[in-house]
Amino acid sequence: MLYKIAMTLILGSLLSGCIKTDNLLQRDPTANQYYKLDSQDLRLCRGESRNCYGLAHIVSAREKLSEMETMYGQRVSGPNYPVNFARMLVNPPNGSYSVKQLEGGRFYQLPVNDYTDSAWSALSQVHKAYYEN
Repeated sequence: MLYKIAMTLILGSLLSGCIKTDNLLQRDPTANQYYKLDSQDLRLCRGESRNCYGLAHIVSAREKLSEMETMYGQRVSGPNYPVNFARMLVNPPNGSYSVKQLEGGRFYQLPVNDYTDSAWSALSQVHKAYYEN
C-alpha cells in the first residue's frame, strides 16, 4: 500500500513537472531591447513581442510622422509610403545604427535608439489617431 502511494506521488510529481515548464524556459532578457521589422507584412514590432504596428495607415496620418522625418532628415514619400518608411528604418542616415537582416531577408532587427524610438512613437500616434479617436 505504501509502495502504491509513493509511486503515485512520484508519478504525479513527474507529470506536473512536464506540464509546468515556466521555470525551465527562461525568457531572453534582450527580447524587447530591439525592434523587428517585417518587410513582407510591413509591421514593426517591439522585439519578439506581439506589440506591433502596421505601416499601412501612415498614408492617411502623415502629419504624425514629422518628428520622425526630422530625425531621419528626409520625408516619407509616395507613391508607396509604407515601403518608403520601412526603407528609412533599414537605411539609417549617415549609418547612425546597424541593421541586422534575419531569416532570409524578410525580417530586420533594429536597435532601440533615438532614431528607431522616433519611428515607433510616430507609429503609435498613427495607431491612436485611427483606433482611439
